[in-house]
Amino acid sequence: MSVSAEHDKIKKFDWEPSYFHRDALYPTKYKIPPRTKDPFRTLVHEYVRMEEEKDDRTYGSLEDALGRLNTATGAEPRFMEVMKPVLAVVNFAEYGAMKGATMLLETVSNPELRQGYLAQMLDEVRHINQEAYLSRHFSKHAPDPAGFNSGFQMRAYDPLTRPGRACFELFMNDDPITNALNLQVIGETAYTNPLFVAFTELAAANGDQTTPTVFLSIQSDEARHMSNGYATLAAVLTEPDNLPMLQLDFDTAFWRQHSFLDNFQGVVYDYFSKSRKMKCYREYWDEWVWEDWAGSYIERLEPFGLQVPRWIVDAKRHVQWGGHTIAMVSAALWPLHAWRSDYMSDDDFEWFEDKYPGWEAHYAPFWTAYREMADPHNGHLAASLLPAMPAMCRVCQMPAVLPRLDTNEIQLVIDSADRRHAFCSSPCLEIFRQDPAKHQAMTWWDVNDGVELARYIEEVGLLRSDGRTLMGQPHLHTDERWLWTIDDIRRTGFVLQDPLKSMPAEAFIRV
Repeated sequence: MSVSAEHDKIKKFDWEPSYFHRDALYPTKYKIPPRTKDPFRTLVHEYVRMEEEKDDRTYGSLEDALGRLNTATGAEPRFMEVMKPVLAVVNFAEYGAMKGATMLLETVSNPELRQGYLAQMLDEVRHINQEAYLSRHFSKHAPDPAGFNSGFQMRAYDPLTRPGRACFELFMNDDPITNALNLQVIGETAYTNPLFVAFTELAAANGDQTTPTVFLSIQSDEARHMSNGYATLAAVLTEPDNLPMLQLDFDTAFWRQHSFLDNFQGVVYDYFSKSRKMKCYREYWDEWVWEDWAGSYIERLEPFGLQVPRWIVDAKRHVQWGGHTIAMVSAALWPLHAWRSDYMSDDDFEWFEDKYPGWEAHYAPFWTAYREMADPHNGHLAASLLPAMPAMCRVCQMPAVLPRLDTNEIQLVIDSADRRHAFCSSPCLEIFRQDPAKHQAMTWWDVNDGVELARYIEEVGLLRSDGRTLMGQPHLHTDERWLWTIDDIRRTGFVLQDPLKSMPAEAFIRV
């Protein structure tokens, strides 16, 4: 019997399984039809055989050829630094995706959809292991391994990776179908192409031949997860009662994914590459998100009742400058990171001005001063280059400085309990107003206000194995005279202080 015939025959057998309960463990407000098309059209035993073969190729190449040739040591040091937060953040996304797919399995009784969710859940387990293994590989072979071994711990503490956790928790902390919108329809369909396809080009251009081996293997699974998202969306759209709440959830999900992913990836693509022959992140975004996802995919669903995200034009405007602003804030906060933040060279300046006309007027002064402050003997922290320490958005947890310091859209609010909140944009404030109880997570400032910087570094674990040199550095120099130590930080007397507390009450609006 052919595989296709076998598949069709098996799908004719249907029953109410004893382990599936009508009162779902994770209930959904959406109506899902009992039968739809199978998004995968593959049987579990075929799936397992295919994934086993891919694992053999991936791990075999890492252990054998790439390990013996020591390819990681030949990669550009600037690029290898950004792999430390990238792997830590993306690995958490895979964990959230695994949980989200499992929730769908518990909730949706449609057998065709559930088979797709089962395969996706197994895929995500595979991805978690692959990315953890890649972190281990770099811990052994990277030019500066410090930070790879602590990335999973640091993602909960770092002010620029903590928002990544807030973003990817949306894969598993809401209605299962809302989770699927965040995960399958937006996270995987709109953003994994820039992350796992375009990023492999960036890695190879910077001499990293190891990351493409793993990321392209992962992306081959993501293509199937996009099919899961389309099948889920198609099922939801068949029920007219779903449409009003679907559009609201879809708009919110897009903005939440955008607010972290576009700014984070903008920093990764534009500020950690030594190769200046690549596209900039804005060009990748226009291609993959604006044209391919929104234009070729979502717009075609308008006749069925789903519109393009309400705030997508705002997102396009933010992509022009947001990554640059977050890169500047990230560099200014370099002692808080487990990776080194290189300064920009004259060649970088030229590339930025070519790709983002006007960049030099807005950002070059900061990077020129940052380069001068790289020497610890000067005794000045780059945080002093910012007008003030940035407030953190209550909803997305990102610094509320977007899209640029001089045109930031920060919204300041005092609620009925006299608690102060900052929001990076009008969309984040509106999302908060829809359901304030859902958005009460502590920001980085809520946890660290009033802590001495030196004490923070010691307690969080941001010192290297010698117990005195910082993991983070404002440069890539290896000469000991250039390396900042905990003693240098103590001499600055810098204390972390929540900027919201020093703002006058009249700066806030009451909700």
